[in-house]
Amino acid sequence: MQKIKITTPENIEVEYTLAAIGSRTGAALIDMLIQGVIFLILGIALLLIGYFSPGFWEEYYGWIIGVTLLVYAVISYGYFIAMEISMNGMTPGKKIFRIRTIRNNGQPITLKHSALRNLFRVFLDVFGVGVVLIFFTKQHKRVGDFVASTIVVTEENKAHPITLEGLQKINEHYRYLISEEEYEILREYVQRKNSMEDCDYLKEELKQHFRKKFESQINLGEWDAFIEGL
Repeated sequence: MQKIKITTPENIEVEYTLAAIGSRTGAALIDMLIQGVIFLILGIALLLIGYFSPGFWEEYYGWIIGVTLLVYAVISYGYFIAMEISMNGMTPGKKIFRIRTIRNNGQPITLKHSALRNLFRVFLDVFGVGVVLIFFTKQHKRVGDFVASTIVVTEENKAHPITLEGLQKINEHYRYLISEEEYEILREYVQRKNSMEDCDYLKEELKQHFRKKFESQINLGEWDAFIEGL
């Protein structure tokens, strides 16, 4: 598996594993299958309208076709954007193959990045351009990835949740999420919390701070145990 090193905005170097071509292809096929089912339902709806309401079909034929084409375009383009934004860089296909789209600097993608990369998926990848580039580019990028400054990486298998006891051994892929100042504050808090007379207020402040921070950057359930453990 090909590795890539990324320097985060916090100037911390993180190593990722690039998603393999096979996993990306498999994820794309699953997402296309889901889209295909949606299009099939849409087609069946049109057939039912034409069969049971021929008068309505003849009178509003132009509107029906126009709305259908609009819905088709929205699903073709909007499916991947909606999934990547709601699933933190994943789609149902990517989730199955445990791969994720991130920015070149390691941060989560935004609406702008997803919209850009998927715009080229609609207009170029249907002709196989994206597949060719994935094979022949160093970081397995499509045209949309170059334009949007994104890459697709594998999700590491994290069997154990992050706890306070393992704070000093945080997986390097997520170590950059905590600044050095936050790291020192947490370490001192862990060491002194049992001897502090009243640390409830501080505990709640830390919980709110990190919950808000992680919710805006990542979508990892393992951090729930970390926050609650405070």
